[in-house]
Amino acid sequence: MKVLILSDIHSNIHALEAIWAQEKDSDQVYAVGDLVDYGPYPKEVLDWMRAHEVSSVQGNHDAWASKRYRQGLVENNIPTEDRAWVDHNISLLNEADIAYLEQLPETLTFSADGYDYALTHIYDQYREIKSLQQYEEFRQTRFEGAPYTRLIFGHTHRQGIRHLSDDLLWANPGSVSYRRPDDLDQTAHYATITDGALSLCRISYDHSVLFEITQGLKLNENERKHQWAWAPRS
Repeated sequence: MKVLILSDIHSNIHALEAIWAQEKDSDQVYAVGDLVDYGPYPKEVLDWMRAHEVSSVQGNHDAWASKRYRQGLVENNIPTEDRAWVDHNISLLNEADIAYLEQLPETLTFSADGYDYALTHIYDQYREIKSLQQYEEFRQTRFEGAPYTRLIFGHTHRQGIRHLSDDLLWANPGSVSYRRPDDLDQTAHYATITDGALSLCRISYDHSVLFEITQGLKLNENERKHQWAWAPRS
């Protein structure tokens, strides 16, 4: 059995499609939240998620986009100096899209090849679980103590696996879309589970369209800095 794990897609359909071209033999697809915001293609990403029947938890940016939409904010009514990525994104989404984001759960669980997995977007902002005690405390509070042996988080955009014992681990598949400013890598990050083996993966894709379309968007100066993620590297 093969499971594809995605996280922090952030409205980047090009990276998502590049991953799928490589991993389309996956039997199941799960996402660890932040489907939208900080990217130019929110509608395309949500359509892809529904078309492929992806099970996803809700990320903080998904919740924020939904809240902004419900507040009745329309991108064209916001001055350029104040316009953020979220304002751009919600101007492209409709009621059905927002309802989809709102119904995403905080947690998801599944079993595959003898292992029990639990997904949630954030552990504790940008902190990590470093001990068995922290693992057990979090499992008790977030998952009611259920015996999930593998936890999967997103949010940090930092890919990694940490083994806490022979049986317990947590993993972050990294961001499909972009890295943190101190990481110049431009590949799309994700994870796969094949016959119980958890693997971290990266794939290159063409960023040129993302960079070009971002340059043409009306965004405030701080939000426009995000285009560095897809800028050509010398």
